[in-house]
Amino acid sequence: MRQSWGEFLRGAGPSAHGVQIYSEPAELADSVAAYVAAGFERDDPAVLVVTPSNLELVRVRLESRGWDLREAETAGLLHVADAEQTLDDLTDAEGAVDGRFEGVVEELLDRVERNGRRARVFGEMVDLLNRRGHLRTAIELEQRWNALAANRRFALLCGYQLDVFESDSQRETLPHICRTHSHVLPARNYARFARSVDEALREVLGPNKAATVYVLVSRTAPENHVPLAQQILMWVTQNLPQQSSQILAVARAHYVRPTA
Repeated sequence: MRQSWGEFLRGAGPSAHGVQIYSEPAELADSVAAYVAAGFERDDPAVLVVTPSNLELVRVRLESRGWDLREAETAGLLHVADAEQTLDDLTDAEGAVDGRFEGVVEELLDRVERNGRRARVFGEMVDLLNRRGHLRTAIELEQRWNALAANRRFALLCGYQLDVFESDSQRETLPHICRTHSHVLPARNYARFARSVDEALREVLGPNKAATVYVLVSRTAPENHVPLAQQILMWVTQNLPQQSSQILAVARAHYVRPTA
Protein backbone atom coordinates (compact mmCIF):
# COMPACT_ATOMS: atom_id res chain seq x y z
CA MET A 1 0.00 0.00 0.00
CA ARG A 2 1.31 3.45 -0.91
CA GLN A 3 2.26 5.44 2.17
CA SER A 4 0.44 8.75 2.54
CA TRP A 5 2.39 11.99 2.73
CA GLY A 6 1.44 12.42 6.37
CA GLU A 7 2.71 8.91 7.10
CA PHE A 8 5.98 9.72 5.35
CA LEU A 9 6.46 12.89 7.40
CA ARG A 10 5.77 11.01 10.62
CA GLY A 11 7.53 7.71 9.86
CA ALA A 12 10.29 8.60 7.35
CA GLY A 13 11.99 5.20 7.43
CA PRO A 14 15.58 4.49 6.36
CA SER A 15 16.24 5.44 2.71
CA ALA A 16 12.86 7.18 2.44
CA HIS A 17 13.27 10.08 0.02
CA GLY A 18 10.31 12.41 -0.20
CA VAL A 19 9.72 15.43 -2.41
CA GLN A 20 7.13 18.17 -2.12
CA ILE A 21 6.21 20.34 -5.07
CA TYR A 22 5.30 23.74 -3.67
CA SER A 23 4.28 27.18 -4.87
CA GLU A 24 4.89 29.22 -1.71
CA PRO A 25 7.76 28.68 0.76
CA ALA A 26 5.29 28.55 3.66
CA GLU A 27 3.85 25.33 2.21
CA LEU A 28 7.25 23.66 2.28
CA ALA A 29 8.06 25.01 5.74
CA ASP A 30 4.92 23.39 7.15
CA SER A 31 6.06 19.98 5.92
CA VAL A 32 9.66 20.45 7.03
CA ALA A 33 8.57 21.41 10.55
CA ALA A 34 6.23 18.41 10.79
CA TYR A 35 8.96 16.08 9.50
CA VAL A 36 11.65 17.41 11.86
CA ALA A 37 9.35 17.58 14.90
CA ALA A 38 8.21 13.98 14.36
CA GLY A 39 11.86 12.95 14.35
CA PHE A 40 12.68 14.91 17.49
CA GLU A 41 9.83 13.14 19.26
CA ARG A 42 11.57 9.83 18.46
CA ASP A 43 15.00 11.21 19.39
CA ASP A 44 15.93 11.19 15.70
CA PRO A 45 18.21 14.15 14.90
CA ALA A 46 17.88 16.44 11.90
CA VAL A 47 20.20 18.06 9.39
CA LEU A 48 18.83 21.13 7.62
CA VAL A 49 20.67 22.24 4.49
CA VAL A 50 18.62 25.36 4.11
CA THR A 51 18.52 28.99 3.01
CA PRO A 52 18.25 31.62 5.77
CA SER A 53 14.77 32.74 4.73
CA ASN A 54 13.34 29.23 4.82
CA LEU A 55 15.17 28.45 8.05
CA GLU A 56 13.29 31.30 9.68
CA LEU A 57 9.95 29.95 8.41
CA VAL A 58 10.79 26.50 9.79
CA ARG A 59 11.98 27.97 13.09
CA VAL A 60 8.65 29.71 13.70
CA ARG A 61 6.71 26.54 12.94
CA LEU A 62 8.90 24.37 15.14
CA GLU A 63 8.50 26.82 18.01
CA SER A 64 4.72 26.52 17.65
CA ARG A 65 5.22 22.77 18.15
CA GLY A 66 7.30 23.32 21.27
CA TRP A 67 10.80 22.94 19.77
CA ASP A 68 13.51 25.59 19.98
CA LEU A 69 16.21 25.41 17.29
CA ARG A 70 19.06 26.58 19.52
CA GLU A 71 18.14 24.14 22.25
CA ALA A 72 17.92 21.33 19.69
CA GLU A 73 21.39 22.21 18.37
CA THR A 74 22.83 22.31 21.89
CA ALA A 75 21.29 18.90 22.62
CA GLY A 76 22.87 17.41 19.49
CA LEU A 77 19.49 16.91 17.82
CA LEU A 78 20.06 19.41 15.02
CA HIS A 79 22.73 20.67 12.65
CA VAL A 80 22.03 23.55 10.27
CA ALA A 81 24.08 24.18 7.12
CA ASP A 82 23.69 26.97 4.59
CA ALA A 83 22.34 25.55 1.32
CA GLU A 84 24.27 27.94 -0.95
CA GLN A 85 27.60 27.35 0.79
CA THR A 86 27.12 23.58 0.93
CA LEU A 87 26.27 23.51 -2.77
CA ASP A 88 29.48 25.40 -3.50
CA ASP A 89 31.40 22.88 -1.38
CA LEU A 90 30.31 19.87 -3.43
CA THR A 91 30.27 21.26 -6.98
CA ASP A 92 33.16 22.12 -9.24
CA ALA A 93 33.88 25.36 -11.11
CA GLU A 94 31.43 24.37 -13.87
CA GLY A 95 28.69 23.65 -11.33
CA ALA A 96 28.80 19.85 -11.68
CA VAL A 97 28.64 17.54 -8.66
CA ASP A 98 32.17 16.32 -8.00
CA GLY A 99 33.93 13.74 -5.82
CA ARG A 100 33.55 15.85 -2.70
CA PHE A 101 29.84 14.98 -2.37
CA GLU A 102 30.23 11.93 -0.15
CA GLY A 103 32.75 13.62 2.14
CA VAL A 104 30.70 16.79 2.56
CA VAL A 105 27.42 14.99 3.20
CA GLU A 106 28.89 12.31 5.45
CA GLU A 107 30.45 15.04 7.57
CA LEU A 108 27.01 16.62 7.96
CA LEU A 109 25.50 13.29 8.99
CA ASP A 110 28.36 12.56 11.39
CA ARG A 111 27.53 15.71 13.33
CA VAL A 112 24.24 14.23 14.55
CA GLU A 113 24.33 10.46 13.98
CA ARG A 114 25.46 9.05 17.30
CA ASN A 115 24.44 6.01 19.32
CA GLY A 116 22.53 4.50 16.42
CA ARG A 117 20.32 7.53 15.89
CA ARG A 118 19.03 7.93 12.33
CA ALA A 119 19.06 11.42 10.87
CA ARG A 120 16.25 13.14 9.04
CA VAL A 121 17.73 15.42 6.38
CA PHE A 122 16.04 18.30 4.61
CA GLY A 123 17.92 19.83 1.69
CA GLU A 124 17.31 22.81 -0.59
CA MET A 125 20.30 22.38 -2.87
CA VAL A 126 18.39 20.60 -5.65
CA ASP A 127 15.71 23.29 -5.57
CA LEU A 128 18.34 25.99 -5.95
CA LEU A 129 19.88 24.16 -8.90
CA ASN A 130 16.58 23.65 -10.66
CA ARG A 131 15.54 27.29 -10.28
CA ARG A 132 18.86 28.25 -11.88
CA GLY A 133 18.05 26.06 -14.87
CA HIS A 134 20.32 23.16 -13.88
CA LEU A 135 17.83 20.32 -13.64
CA ARG A 136 20.34 17.75 -14.88
CA THR A 137 22.73 18.59 -12.05
CA ALA A 138 19.86 18.54 -9.54
CA ILE A 139 18.89 15.03 -10.65
CA GLU A 140 22.50 13.90 -10.47
CA LEU A 141 22.61 15.21 -6.91
CA GLU A 142 19.38 13.30 -6.10
CA GLN A 143 20.95 10.12 -7.45
CA ARG A 144 24.07 10.64 -5.33
CA TRP A 145 21.89 11.02 -2.23
CA ASN A 146 20.09 7.77 -3.12
CA ALA A 147 23.37 5.92 -3.57
CA LEU A 148 24.63 7.17 -0.22
CA ALA A 149 21.37 6.12 1.48
CA ALA A 150 22.13 2.53 0.50
CA ASN A 151 25.02 2.59 2.98
CA ARG A 152 23.89 5.11 5.59
CA ARG A 153 20.67 5.15 7.57
CA PHE A 154 18.93 8.45 6.96
CA ALA A 155 15.70 9.82 5.52
CA LEU A 156 15.65 12.75 3.11
CA LEU A 157 13.08 15.42 2.27
CA CYS A 158 13.40 17.71 -0.75
CA GLY A 159 11.24 20.45 -2.21
CA TYR A 160 10.91 21.96 -5.68
CA GLN A 161 9.22 25.27 -6.31
CA LEU A 162 7.30 24.55 -9.50
CA ASP A 163 4.04 25.40 -11.20
CA VAL A 164 2.51 21.94 -11.37
CA PHE A 165 -0.05 23.15 -13.92
CA GLU A 166 2.58 24.25 -16.46
CA SER A 167 3.23 22.00 -19.46
CA ASP A 168 7.01 22.28 -19.16
CA SER A 169 6.89 21.19 -15.53
CA GLN A 170 4.84 18.10 -16.40
CA ARG A 171 6.77 17.26 -19.56
CA GLU A 172 10.37 18.10 -18.71
CA THR A 173 10.87 18.42 -14.97
CA LEU A 174 8.48 16.27 -12.97
CA PRO A 175 9.16 12.93 -14.70
CA HIS A 176 12.81 13.16 -13.60
CA ILE A 177 11.90 14.29 -10.09
CA CYS A 178 9.33 11.52 -9.65
CA ARG A 179 11.81 8.83 -10.68
CA THR A 180 14.36 9.80 -8.05
CA HIS A 181 12.04 9.90 -5.02
CA SER A 182 10.17 7.27 -3.04
CA HIS A 183 7.35 9.62 -1.93
CA VAL A 184 5.87 12.47 -3.98
CA LEU A 185 3.47 15.25 -2.99
CA PRO A 186 2.56 17.14 -6.20
CA ALA A 187 0.48 19.83 -4.46
CA ARG A 188 -0.05 20.91 -0.89
CA ASN A 189 -3.69 19.80 -0.87
CA TYR A 190 -3.53 16.51 -2.73
CA ALA A 191 -7.22 15.68 -2.33
CA ARG A 192 -8.21 18.95 -3.97
CA PHE A 193 -5.53 18.49 -6.62
CA ALA A 194 -6.86 15.03 -7.50
CA ARG A 195 -10.44 16.33 -7.72
CA SER A 196 -9.27 19.18 -9.94
CA VAL A 197 -7.50 16.81 -12.32
CA ASP A 198 -10.54 14.53 -12.45
CA GLU A 199 -12.91 17.42 -13.19
CA ALA A 200 -10.57 18.78 -15.88
CA LEU A 201 -10.37 15.41 -17.64
CA ARG A 202 -14.13 15.04 -17.66
CA GLU A 203 -14.74 18.58 -18.90
CA VAL A 204 -12.13 18.51 -21.67
CA LEU A 205 -12.27 14.87 -22.79
CA GLY A 206 -15.74 13.80 -21.73
CA PRO A 207 -16.56 11.12 -19.12
CA ASN A 208 -15.89 8.10 -21.35
CA LYS A 209 -12.49 9.18 -22.60
CA ALA A 210 -11.54 10.38 -19.11
CA ALA A 211 -12.32 6.90 -17.77
CA THR A 212 -10.16 5.39 -20.50
CA VAL A 213 -7.25 7.61 -19.46
CA TYR A 214 -7.55 6.40 -15.87
CA VAL A 215 -7.45 2.79 -17.01
CA LEU A 216 -4.46 3.33 -19.31
CA VAL A 217 -2.44 5.19 -16.72
CA SER A 218 -3.26 2.72 -13.96
CA ARG A 219 -2.08 -0.15 -16.16
CA THR A 220 0.98 1.36 -17.76
CA ALA A 221 2.49 4.03 -15.50
CA PRO A 222 5.68 2.66 -13.94
CA GLU A 223 5.94 5.07 -11.01
CA ASN A 224 3.59 3.32 -8.58
CA HIS A 225 4.87 5.48 -5.74
CA VAL A 226 3.65 8.61 -7.52
CA PRO A 227 0.05 9.71 -6.78
CA LEU A 228 -2.34 8.84 -9.61
CA ALA A 229 -3.41 12.39 -10.41
CA GLN A 230 0.21 13.40 -10.94
CA GLN A 231 0.83 10.38 -13.16
CA ILE A 232 -2.20 11.37 -15.21
CA LEU A 233 -0.97 14.92 -15.81
CA MET A 234 2.42 13.63 -16.96
CA TRP A 235 0.69 11.09 -19.20
CA VAL A 236 -1.70 13.53 -20.89
CA THR A 237 1.12 16.02 -21.43
CA GLN A 238 3.14 13.37 -23.24
CA ASN A 239 0.32 11.57 -25.07
CA LEU A 240 -2.42 14.15 -25.65
CA PRO A 241 -0.45 17.26 -26.65
CA GLN A 242 -3.42 18.95 -28.33
CA GLN A 243 -5.64 18.73 -25.25
CA SER A 244 -3.05 18.83 -22.47
CA SER A 245 -2.77 22.62 -22.23
CA GLN A 246 -6.51 22.93 -21.81
CA ILE A 247 -6.60 20.11 -19.24
CA LEU A 248 -3.88 21.82 -17.22
CA ALA A 249 -5.62 25.20 -17.42
CA VAL A 250 -8.97 23.78 -16.32
CA ALA A 251 -7.33 21.79 -13.52
CA ARG A 252 -5.59 24.96 -12.32
CA ALA A 253 -8.89 26.86 -12.31
CA HIS A 254 -10.56 24.17 -10.21
CA TYR A 255 -7.61 23.93 -7.81
CA VAL A 256 -7.37 27.65 -7.04
CA ARG A 257 -11.14 28.20 -6.92
CA PRO A 258 -12.09 29.42 -3.43
CA THR A 259 -13.95 26.83 -1.40
CA ALA A 260 -17.21 27.65 0.30
